Amino acid sequence: MTNNSPHYRTFAARSKRIFYTFACLMLIAIPQLSFTDSNLPDIGGPASAELSLAKEIELGRILIAEVRGHLPISNDPELSQYIHSLGTRITSGGLNSNFPFTFLLVFNPNVNAFALPGGIVVINSGLLTLGQQESEVASVLAHEIAHVTQRHIARNFANAKSFSVISALTFLGSILVAAYGGSDLGLAAIYTSQGELQQRQLAYTRSFEKEADRIGMQLLVSANIDPQGMPLFFDRLNKHTQLNRGQIPEFLSSHPLTLNRVSESKARANQYQGSFTSNTIHFNYTRARTIAISTNPSQIIDHFRKASKSSGALNDTDNYTYALALNRTGKSQQAIKQLEKIQITADNEVTIKLAMAQVNIAAGQAYKAKKSLEALDQVYPNNLPIVYYLAASLIEENQARNALQKLDQLSSANQQNPAIDQLIAKAASKANMPWRSHESLSDFYAAHGQYGSAMEQIQLSLRSPGIDSNAKARIEAKKSQLREFRQKRENFKY
Repeated sequence: MTNNSPHYRTFAARSKRIFYTFACLMLIAIPQLSFTDSNLPDIGGPASAELSLAKEIELGRILIAEVRGHLPISNDPELSQYIHSLGTRITSGGLNSNFPFTFLLVFNPNVNAFALPGGIVVINSGLLTLGQQESEVASVLAHEIAHVTQRHIARNFANAKSFSVISALTFLGSILVAAYGGSDLGLAAIYTSQGELQQRQLAYTRSFEKEADRIGMQLLVSANIDPQGMPLFFDRLNKHTQLNRGQIPEFLSSHPLTLNRVSESKARANQYQGSFTSNTIHFNYTRARTIAISTNPSQIIDHFRKASKSSGALNDTDNYTYALALNRTGKSQQAIKQLEKIQITADNEVTIKLAMAQVNIAAGQAYKAKKSLEALDQVYPNNLPIVYYLAASLIEENQARNALQKLDQLSSANQQNPAIDQLIAKAASKANMPWRSHESLSDFYAAHGQYGSAMEQIQLSLRSPGIDSNAKARIEAKKSQLREFRQKRENFKY
């Protein structure tokens, strides 16, 4: 994200808002979480102020909207589902808690990841493209999950008793702004911070990084993921830094990597013996999809054309990447030819058939996509990407009401993605249900912290012709919830 990009301009203009949000959230204590196979340290004191689970979830909702509103979060159904599934696998393996985690992917080429109170874990697409196997990326997710469970943000600033909230706010804000394009503003904030604060924060960070590494590795083992992924990722980061002439990745700026930390990671990983999973075909295709979506498609096409001429046949994931890039430039027939070169197996069947369906929809042949997707839906019901593209094909085939029925199944399954709200709005508009269309657009805007636009859509929804009493009651309730939620967000700013 460059300083001239729309995302950065929006972020810089509204940075004060997110600074205030973090000032409140840094004082939050994450509810106690425990491992089944380890003893966690006593982390009482000021950081352990009582906070109900409901209140924590409420604050997390505010923060998620702020993050979505300021950063280019991916709403791609397949990428979102993969990140959610991998994160859920890690938390399910070693945590005893009903606390909800949210895993988000930012389209940003820099290698970075961070965790926030409220169970929010964010990783950059650059981390996915740097990692060569699933255990490496999983080690970063596990590390960030440990930051959340150990309440490191709250503990960090509880320890700095002699410093003001403004100093802490400046430190947190500088990290986020510097990491996502606002280097000038971030450096200015750092230079105006007190030197003693910087020194103490670094010391605490090293301690917390060590703790997050240890607990993160326990999480990997509990999830049957190869713990060697953590030291392997550290080695890859070091090589990445050397290849980029010593330019330090943003991940290392906020997660200092010392020689001692690397050696401890290797020694700890060597202590675990067993049959662990290092990589999956799902990661390979997710990585390929990330590259295909986040990179200039013309560059990808040029690269693989040259590669195919010089070395012959491409492997399956390269053909997949090539096909997606071709589809992005409108070359649907060429994209189909590349996908047809891929050998279908039980492990990649859904991925390849979804790609073929997307190409057919883009080529104006939604009927072909619909037939294939309906068959997949029978085998994998309530699968977010399958239902999403099936609904998209139904809309193109003038079956908007059927599309709404399929999308409503996702809502009942608690699978949240703003892309679903947009598709519901499109389907409802085509189904001549304007109140439902405006309602879903309101949900989409609210998910990105754009509460003024969300309220406008609610008002349009209530004034729509043909709205029935049940829908009106539901939307009136949403209006009240939105007003209350907006007020709470405003209160958290100060």
